[in-house]
Amino acid sequence: MRATQYSEFIMTAIVCLSCVPPLMGLTVAITMCGYTYGCPFGFVPVILGANFGAILTFLMFRKLRLDRWLNSKKKYSAVSAAMNEGGFKMILLIRLGLPWHLTSVILSTNDCISFNVYSAASCLGSFKLMWAVWLGSQMASLNNPQLPPKVHRYTRISVGVSLFVMIFVSIWLYRLTAQKIKIKHDEEEPLRNDGNHLTVKQYNSKQLVV
Repeated sequence: MRATQYSEFIMTAIVCLSCVPPLMGLTVAITMCGYTYGCPFGFVPVILGANFGAILTFLMFRKLRLDRWLNSKKKYSAVSAAMNEGGFKMILLIRLGLPWHLTSVILSTNDCISFNVYSAASCLGSFKLMWAVWLGSQMASLNNPQLPPKVHRYTRISVGVSLFVMIFVSIWLYRLTAQKIKIKHDEEEPLRNDGNHLTVKQYNSKQLVV
């Protein structure tokens, strides 16, 4: 792939297409970039491809109105409420804590999120994909027969420790995001059953008065 002409553009296109639902293989494509170009050069097609794919997903859902087929507004109502209340910080946390395809769909189908906010969250959130690039570069090192056995041993240890840390961080971010969404959902739930359609602040103040 490195010897192929315009291989960087090919890998960027592969990552871009794998970011668009319902297509799959994003992690494999990102790992291929790290395996082929190493670090840090493998980051370039990943960051560009992930952002182009996110923008393409946004345009597909906003222009073609694909959310009508997914019924996503009802399905992700709690997530939408959390984003509307939490602002950009909550949007970025959802981008970092949930899978890339899922967050692209959720953010694209929320009419309250503008294209600029969506693009900024995607740009910052795409850096979470770098761990797969690094993993691919380490896999390339393990398959290099010219390296001494001691380097191979240290590489295996570093890969194992890094995978453990990445899994721990991913689970922590997911649990934190789910907790934030649940809190917002619990705050909004009494309002859905109230015929007066009170705001959150009004409902809370009413509780304090009672």
